[in-house]
Amino acid sequence: MNTTQTTPHPNFWRIALLFGAIHFLVMTYGAFVIEQADCQFVVPAYFMALPALLSILTLRRFGAGTVVFLPYAILGFYPVYYQDYLMAHTMLNVWGAVAWCLGGLLTGLAGDLAYRYLPSRLPERWRAILTGVVIGLGIYLTPLIAMTFFYIPHPPESHYYMFTTRIAYSLSWLLVNGGFAGYTAYAIQKRSGI
Repeated sequence: MNTTQTTPHPNFWRIALLFGAIHFLVMTYGAFVIEQADCQFVVPAYFMALPALLSILTLRRFGAGTVVFLPYAILGFYPVYYQDYLMAHTMLNVWGAVAWCLGGLLTGLAGDLAYRYLPSRLPERWRAILTGVVIGLGIYLTPLIAMTFFYIPHPPESHYYMFTTRIAYSLSWLLVNGGFAGYTAYAIQKRSGI
């Protein structure tokens, strides 16, 4: 059942953190450009999931997906805290910023667990797609949890409102984008021969 390596990859941290830097750039673009017009978690979900999936499929080590979210968890803490707690006053307390940052790590962990425990008899393409779907689910659930417990009551134009009243759209969009990102990561990994 375990299809991940047991010996350390010599460049594990370097490669995983490179994919983490790409993820951080996607999240930064989402926060400062896309967020001005739409929800950053719905629009670029494909690009949020792709670096984690590439890391998982390239390194084939447990933790490769979690490490991708580490730069955002560390470097993203202060901007989330500053923007939502200090400036916009929409966050109830500092724990909301902690929840946002831990949410990414939990999403990466869910991807690692999915890839590790999906049956090895399943074709690699489907393992990648299903791992992507799990990451898409994480991208849906972790912000929803943070918005539910750490933010002030939500007006109809908020992300929370969209995540809870338009669940058929927001959840399916994130699952499909995660699946497409999984297939793309599989195709890139297969084509590169890594």
